[in-house]
Amino acid sequence: MNRVSKKRIPQRVDGVESKNKLKELAIDLLSKNNFGDVSISQIAKNAALSTAAFYQYYINKEELFREIVEDFLADVKRDLVGNSLYEIGLKYFEYSIKNKKLVRAIHLNEYYFEWVRNEFEAILKDVSTSFGLTDVGHFYFWSPIRFAVNFGDLLDIDVKPKVFIKLLETGLSHTKDLELPKEVFEFRPIRHSLEADERREIILANAESLFGTYGFHKTQVYDIARASGVAVGTVYLYFENKREILRELVRWISKGLRYNVKNAVKRFEHYPRLVQEIAGLYAFIQFFKSHATMYKVVRESQALDLEISKEYYMSIFEPYCSALKNSVEIGTLSLPIINESKKDEKKVKLIPYVSLILMSMGHYLGEDCLLSGKTVENDQIRSFLQNLYVYLCNGFGGVNIDRCER
Repeated sequence: MNRVSKKRIPQRVDGVESKNKLKELAIDLLSKNNFGDVSISQIAKNAALSTAAFYQYYINKEELFREIVEDFLADVKRDLVGNSLYEIGLKYFEYSIKNKKLVRAIHLNEYYFEWVRNEFEAILKDVSTSFGLTDVGHFYFWSPIRFAVNFGDLLDIDVKPKVFIKLLETGLSHTKDLELPKEVFEFRPIRHSLEADERREIILANAESLFGTYGFHKTQVYDIARASGVAVGTVYLYFENKREILRELVRWISKGLRYNVKNAVKRFEHYPRLVQEIAGLYAFIQFFKSHATMYKVVRESQALDLEISKEYYMSIFEPYCSALKNSVEIGTLSLPIINESKKDEKKVKLIPYVSLILMSMGHYLGEDCLLSGKTVENDQIRSFLQNLYVYLCNGFGGVNIDRCER
């Protein structure tokens, strides 16, 4: 990605138009497909140009993608200026709505290139620092906004940005007791038998290991069969193809995760809902720390198959909404009333938004703890979650940062 380009810089109007067309069509393809499945010939063909014409402007596909990402980062850096976090959040929503395909293309493919995540995160961190947020406040503010932008459509949620950010500002359930029970952090993952057929479980377990280590594209059915000690034909008795193995594996992982989180939350069923949420987050991290390759498989599947990704997140979102609704009904969660504007006194149903916010915590906490390559000790996780609990309760508008993050 650091090679010096010898490509021709277009001077004529038709040359500029051709280059811009290549970028536009590449963004369109990358918003629907992962980087590995998009070819230079596809990009050129969709732009009504020859492959030779592509090489007049770019050395390779990676260089084109870097230029697309650099344009995106420059836009974000320019646009995220304002007098309040509320204003900044709205601007990012507005930019994402206006540039939906571009944002989608970056999101789908950021896991192929670590530098994309790092450079984007650095821009957001600079914004957070300018408003006095430290690590926990930065995480609390940006994780839900990014998740809503990237997954709102996938989960069929019409997110109203003003309401969503106001909910983050207000917090989910004000309470004076901001200390968590120490038992929240005593959970240990429990192995759950997911397959009645032992051979099928062995195949899935080895697929998990190989996909997590080498990636989906570099792993062949033959590799899975050999690692499982069975013939290739035996694998095909259970699964139609490699993508079906991935689909079943993600379902398998989802079941194990939900089983462990449910056990963790159940121990605190008489506590406020947000205490249960922190218990669930801690269980989430402990589960995937014990199955590190599982999390890599889940994240890679997002870019490989939209239906797999939708099924996985829906399997979490729908039970979340039901559980939160029940918590409101029995009184363990009391949500604020958020009005979209002073002129609009209509109450907004907040449970889907709350679900998005809470799901985002697991999503990006997993990224920080499991994909970053950093060694994160349990003491660090406990401290982080204790501070995050304060934000979840009181929002970024009602948190004394010096007090809760010191």
